[in-house]
Amino acid sequence: MRTTLIAGIFLPFAFPASGSNDQSERWESLWEKQAAETATWSGASYEQRLIASHNRFWRGLYAKCAGVARRAGIEAFKAVAVIDAKGNVSEFVVFSKDKALNCFVEEMVGKQYPVPPVAPFHEGFEITLAQP
Repeated sequence: MRTTLIAGIFLPFAFPASGSNDQSERWESLWEKQAAETATWSGASYEQRLIASHNRFWRGLYAKCAGVARRAGIEAFKAVAVIDAKGNVSEFVVFSKDKALNCFVEEMVGKQYPVPPVAPFHEGFEITLAQP
């Protein structure tokens, strides 16, 4: 027990401070997870239910957030939604540090999807921002 406690205290100091390389590695890890999860039968089946749910709110969310991103010169971006055991989006991780995408992040976190086959479930998005 004492060894575990000591390791727990010093473990955070064993890792380098977060930087863009860490962000890129995390992004790649999440993207790989979503690809693996949606490649399974249960993941592909879940994705069909997810899409139906997603389409109910996406139009309004997109209308609210796309203009800011387009004005910042963003034409497209990729993101991964991390979906918890209850179907809630706990994170929406965008592969960009551009603050013009914050609206998408803020609006997606908390959105409700059907309960996934595994949790967390990772769903990837490739979003193109069409010109009005």
